[in-house]
Amino acid sequence: MAKKAKPEVIRKRMSNELIALNRVLNQNKSGVFHNPEVLLASANQCSSGEASKWHYEVAELILNVAVPQNVLPQTTHRSMVVTANINIFGNCDDDAEDCLTGLEFNIHVSTANRENFCSWHFDRHITSEEGHDPEEAHPLYHFQHGGHAMKEIAGSLGKVLLLPAPRVAFPPLDATLAIDFLLSNFAGSAWQELRNDPTYSRLLRDAQERCWKPYITRLAKWWDPGPREDEHKTLALWPQLI
Repeated sequence: MAKKAKPEVIRKRMSNELIALNRVLNQNKSGVFHNPEVLLASANQCSSGEASKWHYEVAELILNVAVPQNVLPQTTHRSMVVTANINIFGNCDDDAEDCLTGLEFNIHVSTANRENFCSWHFDRHITSEEGHDPEEAHPLYHFQHGGHAMKEIAGSLGKVLLLPAPRVAFPPLDATLAIDFLLSNFAGSAWQELRNDPTYSRLLRDAQERCWKPYITRLAKWWDPGPREDEHKTLALWPQLI
């Protein structure tokens, strides 16, 4: 059996990953990344964790992207601003099925003149100890459109109706996976270019192994023959399973 890594080793590894991510984004010539250096502050937070916990925050990471086709309302602007905020907590345990204990990822998208705005919210659901969770599906990790950021413009939505549902199940995200998610949806050319970069590809593979493999493995076991173990954990990830 492999020797368990010490918490300080895990925190240092994560810190180094954030530093490497900053470096590879800084070297990218696409013009998408406005301030990748905010990842250095995240790396410092991660390396100074206490006991068996870790935490870091990516504050106001800004991407400048082209306005996609079929955007509504139509705009004469050719670019948009995507701002990402990530707050993430976890345990220093390489063997844990889910190394995360808390996660909030907010995406704010606006036209260049800030006239039009929308947001998406992704988080790790905090289960109510009093059993007051809603009857509707509430996956442990989920995306939802809108979020608290839209409350500021609630009086300017016209005929748009914003609902907390649907909450769309999605695998957990760390900084690398969150940034890759943004690129894949808002900056396809830069995304394809970075995926050919060996450092970026390595960071992405490591993050997927750590965050996505346990998530997908647990879901896949739902269809294994025989009695189901920890059925509640699988249903927490994807409540629609039966």
